[in-house]
Amino acid sequence: MPQISDRRLSSLYSTFEAQHRSNPSLKLGQEQVFQLLAQIGDRSGWSSNKVLAELKKPGVSREQQVALVQRGMTASEKRDLAAIVDSGQVPLEPSAKQFLDAVLGRSTTVTPPPTNGLTITGDQKNGLSGITKAGAQIEAINLSTAPTGRYRVDDTMVVGKAGQDGRFDMAKLTGDMAMREGDVVRIRARYDDGSTSDWVTINAKGLETRDTRNAAVALFRIGLSDAGNGKIAVTNINASRQISEPGARLQLTNNRTRESFSVTLDDKGNFPANFTVNGRAGDSFTVAATDGKNNVDFREAVGNVTVPGGQPGTQDLVPDPALHKDELDAAGKPRFSKARFTGPLFIDGPKAEDVAQGQIGNCYFPAAMAAIAKINPDAITRMIKDNGDGTFTVTFKQRDWATGRFKDVPVKVDADLYVRSFGGPLYGRSTNSNDARQMELWYPLVEKAYAQWKGSYNDIGNGGLVNDVFEACLGQNAEYMALSWSNETRVFDTIKRALDAKKPVGAGTFGSDESSRYTNTGVYADHAYSILGYEQQGTEKLIVLRNPWAESEPRNNGPNDGIFKLKVSEFMKLFQSLMWVE
Repeated sequence: MPQISDRRLSSLYSTFEAQHRSNPSLKLGQEQVFQLLAQIGDRSGWSSNKVLAELKKPGVSREQQVALVQRGMTASEKRDLAAIVDSGQVPLEPSAKQFLDAVLGRSTTVTPPPTNGLTITGDQKNGLSGITKAGAQIEAINLSTAPTGRYRVDDTMVVGKAGQDGRFDMAKLTGDMAMREGDVVRIRARYDDGSTSDWVTINAKGLETRDTRNAAVALFRIGLSDAGNGKIAVTNINASRQISEPGARLQLTNNRTRESFSVTLDDKGNFPANFTVNGRAGDSFTVAATDGKNNVDFREAVGNVTVPGGQPGTQDLVPDPALHKDELDAAGKPRFSKARFTGPLFIDGPKAEDVAQGQIGNCYFPAAMAAIAKINPDAITRMIKDNGDGTFTVTFKQRDWATGRFKDVPVKVDADLYVRSFGGPLYGRSTNSNDARQMELWYPLVEKAYAQWKGSYNDIGNGGLVNDVFEACLGQNAEYMALSWSNETRVFDTIKRALDAKKPVGAGTFGSDESSRYTNTGVYADHAYSILGYEQQGTEKLIVLRNPWAESEPRNNGPNDGIFKLKVSEFMKLFQSLMWVE
């Protein structure tokens, strides 16, 4: 053992020596180096635990880490550290040795940062490490966990920042993106000018002894349609998002014929073009998946999907609004069937958290309904009447331009809803369940009635305004404000005044032509949000918002339920319009 005068440092190094004797392949990496340096950098009045926390803080550059240790390091501790590095008693990972040499002030051979691009180095035991341009921001997405959420393949998380030497380490994905052994992780660097490196894709390693997490499957995105001649077309009904992780293999087994078909997903986690299986309308298929390490025999199934048609449908009690045009095939035939839902109309009354947008592009409608449910749930219970015969009457309000007043527009619907291949609703749903016997019905019925009133799901599914829905549900005048013509004080006061008066409020973001504005914000372009509340913490003013997807929000903002808070200054940058009832 090298001569180490510091007692705590000597004790820690003895522990590493004992571990090395039992595992000769062991090398000291970043985590062990941080532990050593925490004992050295404590002269500045901080405890070793405080030093360790500062060293491992996300976004701290290598230069800052070195400076922190050097401030607290005595001459004696420097000699101890040199003895550890020079003895070679316990081998050091190259990056770890380079770090310690930098602390000791020794010249090191550093790989120059690339003028462009990104290189990932080492394993991911302590997070992502690599080299890129100096000062670049590191962005990543875990493509193994993303499929079951509403993430696009470029919905990244900022995980770190490169130092002046272009190096970064300890860059970690957190929350529902946290890495496990074998996960497919995609990383890129974003430079000061806004441009990015090419994507680098890795399989995470060094976190666990083996890969135990199988590929997740977004069963609700699998679309089946009868292609004729005994073939069933298999597609992703939402191609901007994944079916599973890139390279995963799926097996579909026809439950009628017992014939199995396997397919390997592309580098975006999608089905290859023109993928078909043998079958006919009405057939159901069991779906299983493997990442190549787990469930390789496809013994464990994810669930079942069913081809629309083939069996007599339920007789409509009331004619249903037509599907959105995107859910029709080339011949104009529906690609989705219907199911009768028999769950309760309300469970504990209408709540904002009940509402979830479906496949249709009508974010303005669920955003408005959630805002009303939050601030005036009784208005919703008054809107909907259960007729006791399987039908419901939803009463909207329509302005009579001759008198300026609103008149009632009753719309009768039944609880037959278009469903995805796995059985859950295709369009708006309630968050308590996808089961036809359990799902709370109020929101999907109001959305269906609105489509019936306006003509079809296509007529309500290509964008709209939150304030129009406020008027249609409440029969009260709604206002619209362009935020670029206002200021923080006026906007916050308007929100506060409306909510205090029990009036619903919503907001809209900028269009997709400004999508770069939303990179790594957790907020989406061309999208409507409910405003559920406000908070004042001293001089800081916060706005409470909800994504009508019932998920997807800024990171580290609590559970992924779509509800989050923004400072009013951030709100002004990300949102284009404000809508409320006076």
